[in-house]
Amino acid sequence: MAVAETPSPTSGVSDWLLELAIGIVVIVLGGSVWAYTHFTSKSPHQDKPKPAWLAVPKVMAQMSDGRMVDIKINLQLSSEKDASELEPHMPAFTALIQATGVSTTRDDLQQEGGASRFGKAIRTALNGYLEEQDLPERIKNVAFEELMLMP
Repeated sequence: MAVAETPSPTSGVSDWLLELAIGIVVIVLGGSVWAYTHFTSKSPHQDKPKPAWLAVPKVMAQMSDGRMVDIKINLQLSSEKDASELEPHMPAFTALIQATGVSTTRDDLQQEGGASRFGKAIRTALNGYLEEQDLPERIKNVAFEELMLMP
C-alpha cells in the first residue's frame, strides 16, 4: 500500500514567493530595456539622410551596332543641395549618356548584368566629367526609369 504524502504548509508559500520573484525580475528587466531604448541617444533611423535624386531628361542614343536605345535615368546624389548645383550641367550629362550608349551594343545590354554595367559606365562618365570641372564626385548611383531598345 502506498502512503500518501501530505504537503508541508511551507511548500505553497515558497512556490508563491518564487513566482513573485520571477515576476518582479521580468518587470524590472522589461522596464530597464524600455528606459534604455527610450532615453538613450538618437535612434539610428534619425541619422540616415534621405536620398536625393536628380531626374535626367529622356535621351535617345545610337549604339555601336546601329540600333537606338531610349534612356530615362535618375541620378542618386550625395546630398539634396547637389541637385541645384548639378542642374546647369544637364546638357553635358545628356551628351555623356549618348556617348556611353555609342560604346554599347544591344547584346551587351541583354546579357546578364548588362544594364547594371551600363549604369556603372554612365556613373563613371558623369563623375569623370564632374572631376574635370573641379567638382567632387556627387553621383552615387544610376537608376533606370526607362531603358528601351529599339529594333
